[in-house]
Amino acid sequence: MAEITHRIRYPPFESDRFYPEHLPICENKFKIDGAVAPGFKLGADESWLVERIVDDDAVLDLSHHGETPSIIEKQRTGWYLIPNPIHARARTFINYSVVILLLCLFYLFTAPIQESIGIPTIGTGKVRLGLLDYPALAVIVVPLMFIPIALRVGANLGDLKRQNYFLNHAPSPPEIKLGKCTSGNPLKGKITLRETPEDWRDLSITWRVGILPPARHRVFSSLERNVNGQPPPGLTTKLPHHWEKGLDDGTGMGEDAPMHRHDVAGGVFLRPMRIMASGSTHNLGLEGGKFELEPPEGDWPGNLYGDLIRVHWELVVHIRRELGGPLLWVKPLLINHQESKITNAELIISDGRTESDTL
Repeated sequence: MAEITHRIRYPPFESDRFYPEHLPICENKFKIDGAVAPGFKLGADESWLVERIVDDDAVLDLSHHGETPSIIEKQRTGWYLIPNPIHARARTFINYSVVILLLCLFYLFTAPIQESIGIPTIGTGKVRLGLLDYPALAVIVVPLMFIPIALRVGANLGDLKRQNYFLNHAPSPPEIKLGKCTSGNPLKGKITLRETPEDWRDLSITWRVGILPPARHRVFSSLERNVNGQPPPGLTTKLPHHWEKGLDDGTGMGEDAPMHRHDVAGGVFLRPMRIMASGSTHNLGLEGGKFELEPPEGDWPGNLYGDLIRVHWELVVHIRRELGGPLLWVKPLLINHQESKITNAELIISDGRTESDTL
């Protein structure tokens, strides 16, 4: 009977707004009768952390992966689209607009002081709109706040149109044959496209590993919190119709992906893993062929699925199209563990937004 300890401090949505050392570490201890996957430690105790501790006398099984969670089938398998790049540009535009607005408000606030000491001012006159008077400068600056909103609305409408067209004309999945692989070794295989529409130009293939969000109910349980009560630091309150038990931690609801059709399980946009590393990329023509991909940088364990810790590997086929933006085919992988314990303190963290996932 081997005793296992899982410890995790997973980066929440927009993790750059948080100090990791001030967030709690979720911990779960349990026993397993039989062979188990080896232990590993990713990150550090004072930062983001994913750790599996196994008894020294435990019998190791390098092909043990656990039960695959529903998030793999619903959010990381099949065809996916990439959101309109306007989403990311509009978000950047908002930041600049807010800075300009704050500078203008400060300028209007200090205008009387500038005039009292003889410094000429501009834009401080009044403009009547309807029944109210507004500073002339505000009439110029305030519309800047609405431009990114209009851009996001237009991008969402364009994304919905692309989704409808794609779902009505979804291509056949590619045929992929893979050899067995252990973490830290290259991945070898062969890909063949069953069909190649006229607007397809070329394809590239890569693979990556990452940590999926822990199940929300397990996070609450490990921290001895009531699921219907106040969430722990870093987690948001549960929103209706956006979260399913065991799917994820629920922190990116409504913000991690652009507007998508809710009748499609998991949506058609591929969400990035917030802890993730990519291997090499192999460029192929539309005729496909054999490939060999070098492993991601750093040491990583093989697949491991539980409620708290979910180490996931996947193969991503990137198809460049003339119209409609790139197309992605995602295939989950089963990668075996290494015999030695994995330690990797250098983790790459993403904010969790779909448009930030660059392949």
